[in-house]
Amino acid sequence: MPEATPTEPPAETPTAEPTPEPVTEISGTIRVGSWESGEALDPWNRAIAGFQAMYPDVTVQLEAVPQGYGDKLLTQFAAGTAPDVFMVGDGDVARFVQRGAVELLDPYINGNNPLDLSLFLPGLLEIGQIDGQTYLLTKDYSPLVVYYNKDLFDEAGLDYPQAGWTWDDFLATAQALTVDEDGDGQIDQWGIQLPNHWGDVTWWRGISPFVFQAGGDILSSDGTTTTGYMNSPETVEAIQFYVDLYREHQVAPGPEDLGALAGVDLFQTGMVGMLWTGRWPLADFKANPNLNFGTVGLPMGKQHANSICWAGFALYSESPNKDTAWAFLKYIAAEEGAEAFADYALTAVAPIAEAQGLTEDPYDGPIIEDLQYLHPLPEFRTMYFSECVEQNFKAAVERLLLQGGDVQAAMDEAAAAADACLARQQ
Repeated sequence: MPEATPTEPPAETPTAEPTPEPVTEISGTIRVGSWESGEALDPWNRAIAGFQAMYPDVTVQLEAVPQGYGDKLLTQFAAGTAPDVFMVGDGDVARFVQRGAVELLDPYINGNNPLDLSLFLPGLLEIGQIDGQTYLLTKDYSPLVVYYNKDLFDEAGLDYPQAGWTWDDFLATAQALTVDEDGDGQIDQWGIQLPNHWGDVTWWRGISPFVFQAGGDILSSDGTTTTGYMNSPETVEAIQFYVDLYREHQVAPGPEDLGALAGVDLFQTGMVGMLWTGRWPLADFKANPNLNFGTVGLPMGKQHANSICWAGFALYSESPNKDTAWAFLKYIAAEEGAEAFADYALTAVAPIAEAQGLTEDPYDGPIIEDLQYLHPLPEFRTMYFSECVEQNFKAAVERLLLQGGDVQAAMDEAAAAADACLARQQ
């Protein structure tokens, strides 16, 4: 299933450039597929109404499948009956594209109903590309970001973190914010809550920026091998740093701490000084009058790098009405229809982001600025990423976090197991 994407309260609708009149004939009926439900369908309905008003000879039928969306799409692919335009979560891109279900968009982008790619914020067009070819356009997304509690920084006499800070700065700050108030050997305030997904401290997407920042990766560019990537010196360095934050420096609550404190918002209660996660909690943090906080881009290792949780729009390769489907996809991804979706989640369209004030916003500005450092998702390189690559990576990291041990040996073992799994799929 796709990674969760944020649903946020509506913001003021910005003014966008009018949708240009295409030279192709736009008519007939198209079907669009979404896994969303309830209020999350509002932007779909608004965008469809706007498109049909512009093209009265077009009927757009929305098919919402909140449960079993991916499985239903696979069945429809096999039958040749999938929607003309459909949402794709970042966990499904590889298997949908490699099955040939996703139409290559470059001929449309450069065709007689073209799309100006300069409209998009840096890094987001590339996320929808595989081997330099564009298969999907961005619907919504969240990169990783560090939130910091200004009051705890002030109490510790620390300067607020700034863009361009390093792993050394990050560690020193986390250590300064880690406090045993009564000297009983139990930490009462941690410096950082490291990335976790529903309590999973081995969450690959959250850890991946450390790997990319060290200059490493987890999988070859052709998606066939992890040896030399998952166990490279760069990746081992990153995992060593990550494990040491828990075990040696003890600046982050570990798996046992998170289990004991399940249900407690450690950042809003002041139990951690910093939080490494996505944009999802920002609205709640801003609504808390007792929380004095800021945001900053991720610290850099040998280089800047960030990762992203993402959902996109795709055009079905067997669509019987591709010109009209492309016109609608372009409308919701880059033109006036994109404004409806921008009211609920981060937009990929630069003019809309600027009209919303996101680029200058004290909280969203650092998030937008870090987009330039997005690293391509290795999940897109093989449809077997989850079962072969991610599963073995997570198992190795979990053992290291719980038991310690030699990181190089652990990643060697994980890479061998991942490669054996990939080989069985050939």
